[in-house]
Amino acid sequence: MKKRIASMALVSALVMGTLAGCSNQAPTSTSQPNESSTAQSTLPESEPASSGEFSPADAGNVTLRFAWWGSDARHEATLKAMDLYMKLYPNVTIEGEYQGYDGYQQKLMTQFAGGTEPDLMQLDYYWNPEWKGQENLFVDMANTPLVNLSQFQKSAIDDYMTVNGKVIGLPMNSSGFGVMINKAFFDKHNIPVDTVWTWEDMIEAGGKINKENPGDHLLAIESGTTTGGICPFILNAYVYSRYGHYWADENGKIIASKEELTNAFDILQQLFVSGTAQPLGEASLFTGQMEQNPKWINGEIGFTVDWTATVGKYKASLPEGQFAVGKPPFAKNGDNQDIRLVAGMGLGVSARSKNVELATHFANWLMSDPDASLLMGTQRSVPNNFQAFKALVDAGAISEEITQMLDWAEAAPAAPVPLIEFNSEVGDIAKDICEQVVYGQLTPEQAADRFLTDVQTKMDTVR
Repeated sequence: MKKRIASMALVSALVMGTLAGCSNQAPTSTSQPNESSTAQSTLPESEPASSGEFSPADAGNVTLRFAWWGSDARHEATLKAMDLYMKLYPNVTIEGEYQGYDGYQQKLMTQFAGGTEPDLMQLDYYWNPEWKGQENLFVDMANTPLVNLSQFQKSAIDDYMTVNGKVIGLPMNSSGFGVMINKAFFDKHNIPVDTVWTWEDMIEAGGKINKENPGDHLLAIESGTTTGGICPFILNAYVYSRYGHYWADENGKIIASKEELTNAFDILQQLFVSGTAQPLGEASLFTGQMEQNPKWINGEIGFTVDWTATVGKYKASLPEGQFAVGKPPFAKNGDNQDIRLVAGMGLGVSARSKNVELATHFANWLMSDPDASLLMGTQRSVPNNFQAFKALVDAGAISEEITQMLDWAEAAPAAPVPLIEFNSEVGDIAKDICEQVVYGQLTPEQAADRFLTDVQTKMDTVR
């Protein structure tokens, strides 16, 4: 049962409808608490963070490799937490292998194929279909005494971390979707920050703004990957909002009609033709790093769409008081205004690691230790672990913007996107068609025809 506790701000904690919490209005999520901060919460003695007897101090001199993706702020926060673990256990060395999201999955898959994967790695639930049949590559977190899964939200374990009955990772976060707003742009063009946009209103307003100020664009979005960018965040979002379903179902069949796809491709094309969106070639230079886009920094971009896990980096990129968040765009006269809400990042351990116990111990510590959580902050949105989340609440370390986004998402959570849409081969074909629409190489109707044939053919193959 949902339960909320009132405070200066309501915080949807460990969302997905099972737990909620409280928070004072907090500083920006990029500011890290002092490393000497002491958490105010501990687990009851009857529920230890780990029931195992293993001690890292007994492992000898060991080096672990830990891979993840993210922003510079996430890298810095994760490195601080790693340093704390190495101070606790001087015999352990942890080497970080980090980068942006673009290319991360391909690199990880190549490493697994060659037997050179890191000991620990950040995972994305979008890739779960591609791990089916290979789930034994990971330590089963449900069958190790070094992890207490009761300290994580059960639905996150079941819905996002389980492949063929095996828990391949620990859920790292709970994250809501929304708009990252540059208030300088909104002030310049007299746009209320609390505007809830429809795609159609965006095109009308954005086209007018760009015509009067050719360097200004209401929206910036990259071509992206199979999990983000123009295809998932515009095409699929429009279909879901307008018609109440995604373009595919869980059985790997396209259920969107040609008319529905044509309308969605038309919206996608109009966003760029009108000048509402920054030219795709320019925006895509900042894939996964839109906060570094000079037009964003200079107030020539109104907003982008992203997850709560990225709030910190966008807020830090703008002057004090110039950042805000909003609800994601919806289709005018559409069937719903539900907002995506996921617990999609996982921390997995390679079953082929030479130091499985130590790697698993570190993974559990990183996700559950209060001091580690204070150092990690909300760089992956709010933590999914109950103890880690409480430590952030007690420290007032969850920003008002993240609180607001999670509240919106929890109030009207969208249905999960069928994972077949995020298969890398399927996604690449869909992205290519979306790009051709943006660049005028396909009409919306031609794109719908090609989508119905090429994408379905590939889904039939990979299913």
